[in-house]
Amino acid sequence: MSAVTYRGQNRKAGNAPKTLLERPLSRCMVIMLFLGLLVLPASIPFRVVLLAGGALVWTWLEARNLKPIGLGRKRPGLTLLWGVGIAVAVTAFGEIVQPVIERAFGMQSDYSGYGALAGNAEAALRLLAFALVSAAIGEEILFRGFLLHQLSGVLGDGSAARWITIVTGGVIFGLAHAIQGPLGVLNTGLVGIIFGWAWFRSGRNLWALILAHALVDTYGIGMLYLGRYA
Repeated sequence: MSAVTYRGQNRKAGNAPKTLLERPLSRCMVIMLFLGLLVLPASIPFRVVLLAGGALVWTWLEARNLKPIGLGRKRPGLTLLWGVGIAVAVTAFGEIVQPVIERAFGMQSDYSGYGALAGNAEAALRLLAFALVSAAIGEEILFRGFLLHQLSGVLGDGSAARWITIVTGGVIFGLAHAIQGPLGVLNTGLVGIIFGWAWFRSGRNLWALILAHALVDTYGIGMLYLGRYA
């Protein structure tokens, strides 16, 4: 994995964090705060987007920039390659691995709730616009950039610690989609692990993950529009 490190992360022994927000206890508290607000049983419009905005503010207060979560300057060519590559990998997972999981558990994904999208360009475009803002941008900032950065600050930046961070992030991402049922939690959690690995491996390139998420959502909604999952 990439050896990129950031302010407040994996400091040499004996060097204490410079700010209160960089301390492990503070990181644990902010993780619990954001997750608590995420599952709060209240109707909050654009909840993920609002929390993502809060994550950006918190990161800025911590580091005075957004590089720790992966929103610094990145090489456009590599960003494009990573974005397309991740999108292809996740799409392949959905087309090849997910059906195997469904057969193994004797379950099948239910897309009946999206039946109205078949042949309905206006509805499909509205859903795509919402997905690009809430999922591609909001979820990647919150569940990848912010959550993985905070977990890394608690667990460390060694190889084993990174994998614990990646798997933990995937589990949380899956549970955040509990409305999709057990199969949805499992599949979404595995996708979260793929995205988490890519975030580290790409040198924390959140731009690439946002692009990948946007491409995956565009493909999925396109298939719903064409009636493939009807």
